[in-house]
Amino acid sequence: MTFSLQDYKDKLSKELYGVTVTEAHEKGVCLQCNLPALPRCYSAAGRKEYRIPGLCEYCFDALTGEED
Repeated sequence: MTFSLQDYKDKLSKELYGVTVTEAHEKGVCLQCNLPALPRCYSAAGRKEYRIPGLCEYCFDALTGEED
């Protein structure tokens, strides 16, 4: 059985946050804070980045240790 990268991301996020990246994208929410994601992305790069991990820019920055 083979898994795609999306399958792996969904499985991992389901274990960590209780929701898959795909579900978060469909709902337009952040995996971590569960708030509407795109309004919480304050840069063009943050809006593009949301599509990968499913985290709003504030949560992504907090997780990676980056400052505003």
